[in-house]
Amino acid sequence: MLAFLLYLLVDRWLMPTYTRHGVVQYVPDVRQLPFDQAARILEAQGLQAARVPARRFRPDLPVEIVLDQTPPPQAAVKPGRRIYLTVNAGRNPLVTVPSVIGMSLREAVNRLTALGLRADDLRPDTIPSPYARTVTRQHPAPGDSVVEGSRVTLWYSTGLGERYVTVPDVTGLTVAEAQRILLAHRLRAVVVEPRESTETTSNTTRLVVRQSRAPGSQVREGFEIRLFVAPPDTL
Repeated sequence: MLAFLLYLLVDRWLMPTYTRHGVVQYVPDVRQLPFDQAARILEAQGLQAARVPARRFRPDLPVEIVLDQTPPPQAAVKPGRRIYLTVNAGRNPLVTVPSVIGMSLREAVNRLTALGLRADDLRPDTIPSPYARTVTRQHPAPGDSVVEGSRVTLWYSTGLGERYVTVPDVTGLTVAEAQRILLAHRLRAVVVEPRESTETTSNTTRLVVRQSRAPGSQVREGFEIRLFVAPPDTL
């Protein structure tokens, strides 16, 4: 009998008190309220307010307004439950666009997506190039600052062309002139810097002193021609 009475005491009184069995709190709707006001309302009802780290921005609403909450309004929760609030940021954060030229298309898309940028505008490049499905161009340019969520357009290689072209002679020209001539021949330029050079100068003043492949060679469209430039102190 003593054991039975002890069981009833634990089952009917101690355990419900410990677990707060049957005690629920309905989450109030604090959306569209300033974060501080929403936090006070939740705390007054025995709940905790927690700010979600992720930033969202709606220009039609004031800063610090609660945009969303989890659990949602009217959800039944235990007293003391933490309610996560998503708050309107002051502005969309800026992101520095990385260079993804030369990366595989998949790697470039993953890199941009991880930074909060959209990489869903993918276009085959009109000028052939080696290494199919690698990025050949991008817009915006590397180093540009854009709003988080902006779109980055990527052009990718479809591989070398089927036609053969004659490599023009671009030695003695500036890098910029050589690049234009090679593109006109549907060839690509790779600038090779002098090993001893630590300075950088404009492509409109640097001169090509040697090239590979040699002028007159037959190569497929999109082939890369290496342009060796003179050190800046020799110009």
